Amino acid sequence: MKGLMSGIDAARDRIRSEFPALSRLHGDLPYSYLDGPGGTQVPRRTIDAIARYLERSNANHEGAFETSRESDEILARAHDAAADYLGAGSASEVAFGQNMTTITFAVSRAIGRTLHAGDEIVVTRLDHDANVAPWLALQEERGVAIRWVEIRQEDCTLDLDGLEAVLGPRTRVVAVGLASNAVGTVNPIPRIVEMAHAAGAMTYVDAVHAAPHMPIDVTALDTDFLVCSPYKFFGPHLGLLYGKRERLEQIASYKVRPAPDDAPGKWETGTLPGESIAGLLGTFDYLEWLGRVPGGAGDGAKRREAFAAAMTAIRASERGLALTALETMSRIPGLHLRGILDPARFDERVPTFAFTLDGHSPREVAEKLGERGIAVWDGDYYAYELIRAMGLAETGGMVRVGLAHYNTPEEIERLGRALREIAAGN
Repeated sequence: MKGLMSGIDAARDRIRSEFPALSRLHGDLPYSYLDGPGGTQVPRRTIDAIARYLERSNANHEGAFETSRESDEILARAHDAAADYLGAGSASEVAFGQNMTTITFAVSRAIGRTLHAGDEIVVTRLDHDANVAPWLALQEERGVAIRWVEIRQEDCTLDLDGLEAVLGPRTRVVAVGLASNAVGTVNPIPRIVEMAHAAGAMTYVDAVHAAPHMPIDVTALDTDFLVCSPYKFFGPHLGLLYGKRERLEQIASYKVRPAPDDAPGKWETGTLPGESIAGLLGTFDYLEWLGRVPGGAGDGAKRREAFAAAMTAIRASERGLALTALETMSRIPGLHLRGILDPARFDERVPTFAFTLDGHSPREVAEKLGERGIAVWDGDYYAYELIRAMGLAETGGMVRVGLAHYNTPEEIERLGRALREIAAGN
């Protein structure tokens, strides 16, 4: 662990040089991107790959000419790389879409056609609404019953005893997040999947917020479906779906009639954004480099191994940043952090922090930080049920600070100084 941490930390200047946005200045200081949970910055390789595609290979699918063949080859390579990134068995188990929300509405509608009145779907108060609202809509559309898993208020973790209590013979789907986009909680997905499968239910895992912070291995998780958004892990605006091949094949998708009947084609409706998918290949190239150099994977390592090394190194380095952030923000007068705050439990969270500040609305804090060149989010960030369960909806939600591996300890110190000034009324 120590070696992995030193690898990323020692290479942080080199890593930051890969991201052109990080050279932006606010006065004499670098602009501070602590808004990663809403979308990360992208490496130069991603930008260059998008430009190359638009310059040379911009064509529609399956044409009988050179640029179309080049475009199709890029799409095929991206499917292969995405399968390696997620640990899928083959490229046929991954599909691209507009974003996670759009994909989830499409998949939930398709699953909904197989459900009957009285069937049950389990959702949680901790999730982003993109993994709640699509399932809630099936109440009206199909007459299914929704069962809720509540949170433990003291640390914003899921009540797994409550999950066990709502599982039953009519449970058909358990929808849950891998990591909370609001407070950073990492859920024990292997245990949840095991519980759901024991009840005969499918699992649908939202990994959007986990993807930039930790390795994902869908085979080890054994989930039926998993979704994430590349623009949250240093890529372009896209959505990415994993599904066990048998699930993708057996469920009828909504598609036009000439489209393929096999996965992944039947799940990729319309013309895919070739330039964004080409850009994602640039992101994967960056992550492979990160795994092989700062991450410590050897030159002979396979791409999947390099990806795993990169994300493991990111996870280790971000733990240090998270501990620094916790110590810094805990010293701010009137600042109240929510979530897991025990350093001994930081394996159960990612470096995303949410807080309120006495005497200041979350929007006011975000605006004052923005004036100082520090980007953060405020509100509920679509963690709709969580913010309401915590009683914070009427007061503007919380301020959210999200760290990524390209952030620095100096940025956290700068955040602390700014928060002290705001707390003092400046």
